Amino acid sequence: MCATVPNATTTLGGDDVCAQRKTNPRLTARQQAYVLRASTRWLSSSKRERGCGFFCVEHVDQEPAIVIKRERGVISARWHGLMTCGHIWTCPVCSQNLRAKRAELLAAGVRGLGGRWVMVTITLRHREGMALKELLRGMMKAWRRARQGGRIQRVWTERVTASARATEITYGENGWHPHLHVVLRTTQWTRDERDALLDRWRSAIVGELGPHVTPDDQWAIHWSSDWDASAAERREHYLTKMGLELTGLGKKSRGGHYTHWEVARQAGAGDQKAIRLWLEFCAATKGRRMVELDDRLSDAGKAQLEREASQDVVSDEGGEPQTVAVTRDDVRALRRLERRIPTIFCDVLQLAEGRDVKAIRQWIAYARERGPPHAVRYEH
Repeated sequence: MCATVPNATTTLGGDDVCAQRKTNPRLTARQQAYVLRASTRWLSSSKRERGCGFFCVEHVDQEPAIVIKRERGVISARWHGLMTCGHIWTCPVCSQNLRAKRAELLAAGVRGLGGRWVMVTITLRHREGMALKELLRGMMKAWRRARQGGRIQRVWTERVTASARATEITYGENGWHPHLHVVLRTTQWTRDERDALLDRWRSAIVGELGPHVTPDDQWAIHWSSDWDASAAERREHYLTKMGLELTGLGKKSRGGHYTHWEVARQAGAGDQKAIRLWLEFCAATKGRRMVELDDRLSDAGKAQLEREASQDVVSDEGGEPQTVAVTRDDVRALRRLERRIPTIFCDVLQLAEGRDVKAIRQWIAYARERGPPHAVRYEH
């Protein structure tokens, strides 16, 4: 028996659907995130991450469900009653959702405040074998030191009226490469002021990690060209540089560097070096923020989103949210099927957004009939 997916170009079922879901390069960004989560969850030391989007929340009396709602003319569906981990660094599905929200808030803050903006990229020297956790610790402490006290603190206070910071980590032939992207709403810095910040940064990073990480003057601090808040294309460009695309898993590799999601893909495929690197990455980023907006930018973003929502004239044709009820046994059947069809939880959501409840029921029936008989567990 084949499960019919009405919004697909062909009817998929059995092993054919499994092969296509694991190898098809035309998967949506959302599906790719679900595939990656399915392939890496077994590597996580976090019980919550191993069960993200996968296990029913047992202490909730209400049965799981799919909730469909329409906002600003867009229909979206989400699972209700399933555990989520909220790990922005290491869970591709939660990361995609959280980064989209932060990107929306950041873009709204830039629109709301207006004015002149610039991006500053801060790097340090690194080499193969250096521990990522130590590099991250030293980099963050050094950046705080570089901005505190003396002339730079005065310049920062006088010129910078809002800021956001994103931490990016790639891996290349010289090992882990953590660096910072900082977006500033600021008046023009003089050449002398920029040089003073560079000197402070070099001194601070050497003080934290030693002279072997002294960054090259050319790349230690890079200032982008100025851009205006009203230029939508420029706003989107710098959101992308900060790893805050509204869709997808972030930037692609370039210049011989792998993004951390590319390391995760190789780890999920069983590459032993990638597994070691991914486990190191998970431990080093635990508890750290990927994106941080200062209070001025965050407050401006919230206010701007409220203004835009009040001015939105798109009618909510969907009315009250619609709920598609499913049982815990239905969810367990789907999660057994996830090993063969890693996009299954995403596919069901997409069918819900198309209001195709019949197709959802077909997938659940297929999962109950064809799923492996043993329960899937990631307890280790």
